[in-house]
Amino acid sequence: MGQNILKLIKPADVITLINALLGFASIIMTVRGQFDSALVLILIAVIADGADGAVARYSGFGVLGANLDSLADVIAFGAAPALLAFVFLTGTAAWVFSGLFLACGILRLARFNVAGKKDRFEGIPITAGGFVVALFLLIKDYIPYFVYTFAVLLVVISLLMASTIDYPKLKQPLILAPMSVVLVFDIAVFYLGYPALVKESSLLLFVMIFAYILSPLGRRYYARN
Repeated sequence: MGQNILKLIKPADVITLINALLGFASIIMTVRGQFDSALVLILIAVIADGADGAVARYSGFGVLGANLDSLADVIAFGAAPALLAFVFLTGTAAWVFSGLFLACGILRLARFNVAGKKDRFEGIPITAGGFVVALFLLIKDYIPYFVYTFAVLLVVISLLMASTIDYPKLKQPLILAPMSVVLVFDIAVFYLGYPALVKESSLLLFVMIFAYILSPLGRRYYARN
């Protein structure tokens, strides 16, 4: 049985497994109290999540692909951010809002698996949800009334993941290239030991990804006018 499973694994599946391990490592860092490291591991997982799709298009999709990707995503962009949310909130709110985020993320992935691939996303992808949470926590020093704002953000992101709002798949190089450069820069300056630059680049990334989250509002505005 083990040999059969190994034969089914494609190069993209290996990257997907790395994605899951990055999420697991983030959870371990959170348990150890190394929160910034846990957050940056989620950012690295975002790169792995994008890379597995690119590799799959080049080397072929395996039979494990879609299900394996969802299992990895629920660890890296569901459980890991939810645990961090639990730590940064307090009391009953920690249970409610982190649990809501994780539950909506799981529902989002389950719906994706049932519906299959489409030209657009229904609801924001869990990758974007976990990415937003990680970035928000990296820029928390800039946020007034942090706990309340964070709770509202978790509710909004959770509901958007569970929603049927159409979101485009980001494929345009003019959008992806700047985000990728800033993301790699953000990770690099963290490991090089420049915390101020981490906050600034994380803020820029947060603005970029939040613009994507708000994009349906822009489309509706222009459609009406």
